[in-house]
Amino acid sequence: MLQPQLATLVDAPPKDSVEWIYEIKFDGYRILTRISGKKVQLFTRNGNDWSHKLPTLVKAIDEMNLESGWLDGEIVMLNEQGIPDFQALQGAFDSSMTQSIIYYLFDVPFYGGHDLRSAPLIERRALLKTLFENPTPEQIRFSDVFDAPPGDIMATACHLGLEGVVGKRKSSTYVPRRSTDWIKLKCKQRQEFVIGGYTDPQGSRSLIGSLLLGVYDEKGELQYTGNVGTGFNEKTLKDLKAKLDRIPADHSLFSKATDIDKKAHWVKPTLVAEVSFGEWTNSGHIRHSVFHGLRTDKKANTIIREKPMHSISTKPAPLPSLQASLHVTHPDRVIDSSTGLTKIDLVRYYSLVAPLILEHLRGRPVSLVRAPAGVTGQLFFQKHLEKNSMPGVKHLDTALDPEHAALLEISTAEGILSAAQMNVLEFHTWNATKSAIGKPDRMIFDLDPGEGVPWNIMQESAQLVREFLKELGLNSFLKTSGSKGLHMVVPIKRLRDWDTVKDFSHAIVNHLAATLPQRFVAISGPDNRVGKIFIDYLRNGFGATTVSAWSARARPGLGVSVPIAWEELKSLTSSDHWTVSNIHSRLDKGNDPWAEYNASAQSILSAMKALGFKPKVQK
Repeated sequence: MLQPQLATLVDAPPKDSVEWIYEIKFDGYRILTRISGKKVQLFTRNGNDWSHKLPTLVKAIDEMNLESGWLDGEIVMLNEQGIPDFQALQGAFDSSMTQSIIYYLFDVPFYGGHDLRSAPLIERRALLKTLFENPTPEQIRFSDVFDAPPGDIMATACHLGLEGVVGKRKSSTYVPRRSTDWIKLKCKQRQEFVIGGYTDPQGSRSLIGSLLLGVYDEKGELQYTGNVGTGFNEKTLKDLKAKLDRIPADHSLFSKATDIDKKAHWVKPTLVAEVSFGEWTNSGHIRHSVFHGLRTDKKANTIIREKPMHSISTKPAPLPSLQASLHVTHPDRVIDSSTGLTKIDLVRYYSLVAPLILEHLRGRPVSLVRAPAGVTGQLFFQKHLEKNSMPGVKHLDTALDPEHAALLEISTAEGILSAAQMNVLEFHTWNATKSAIGKPDRMIFDLDPGEGVPWNIMQESAQLVREFLKELGLNSFLKTSGSKGLHMVVPIKRLRDWDTVKDFSHAIVNHLAATLPQRFVAISGPDNRVGKIFIDYLRNGFGATTVSAWSARARPGLGVSVPIAWEELKSLTSSDHWTVSNIHSRLDKGNDPWAEYNASAQSILSAMKALGFKPKVQK
């Protein structure tokens, strides 16, 4: 599934308007069209197939006889003045009367067998416009741009009652994330809110008085932001009440009490409302709010407070020089059909995170997982390679592991990108560095859930293991695996051999499994851990590896292993909370959650004594 490019909210247009074009900000639903031969499908931004809801548009696009590809645009309903009307669009879906919906197209990421995402925006738009040279169905329209200063465009848009405008950098590529190369300017403040409850009506109003609104904060807690009691008609109220009656809650799910708790009826936070308002107060509430409709194309748990950026650079960020000079073969080959991500997307991802992942790769032997046929094809795990087959991937001294071919190290961005060019998806590292290969400098506990273990149990279990390690005097760091589990990493001083560290980690796991047998098991195998968590200690043996932080995972969705602070765990939705597609939302924190890691190396002597563990006598 293609992930759409999203615009960043700003409070003013860039000063250098020459580099930008401006379109109407449509008050509707984002829709992506996939054309494969004679098959036409329409998807929401979350990947939901709405083809069955929009048969008239499917037929209209089919009549255009277009080549295979992807189109990007927005569907709207126009009022009598020709202005997009969000409530009218909602009404069209509620009544299944969608034949009057208009589809404005503004981009073409793929067409005719070509991946156009790396082409400049103005070239993509020029191609898109050629699709309208012959007469096209009335429902399908080209989103034109305005040849005027952005301030004048914005003033006119607001005067006409439009939601705002969208600015796009002419040279920008198409990226599957929110980007500052696309910006949105709104005529008045407006965004989505989660509905957490409602009040009874007063006076002549029926069914509902007002909706209680909230947004999620960085900790994943729902914060109350005020209420909305205007913008409804009788049909809207009836529809809303029916939906609210289906999701009652016995208590408030807001993080703190509201000023109208005694009057409220609580609901589960699953419905999303589009609301305009005058301003935010200092206490984080909205004023002068107006309801515009429910949004079914956005997930409630993704709704946060939108904060506009104050400035946008007028110069596009250059491609990293290594990526620009790297010859990528078959760049448009899809490696994950579930997201539509291609080989060049993976190379770009590793170019982006190279400075972060190198902190975890440098100095350690590395093993590689290659996926020549993509994530659903056969995978190849490689510890050794032919000499010079990947520029920047170095061979280590054979004395480190005398009975095998030379181990590998990657210490530069060149090595990461050349590996990605050779279809490497995952990077795995040893628990020791090349300078002291016989003495590991960390223990890893991989919490691997069996079938039927829900995510909240994984979160709770990680905290249990953490607390037990604390009792032993051991500090641990946490990262997502990017797959199903969680990795707990204990930095240790280089004082013990591999067998001692592995045996001690085994003793820890055995103790946890014996103490909490309903939760943990110490023996691998799917039959042993149905509904339980296997704590994998085997990664602490000589030659064993664990996927590196910032490595992508060779599984549908391309999850990413990300270092996190313990306080963040409760806000995560899964171990693949971050993926190659949305990793941009995490890059600002980088490796900061592990800032104390290098200074936290600890002796395990006291912990061994506390557990009653006696290492084997070395022969």
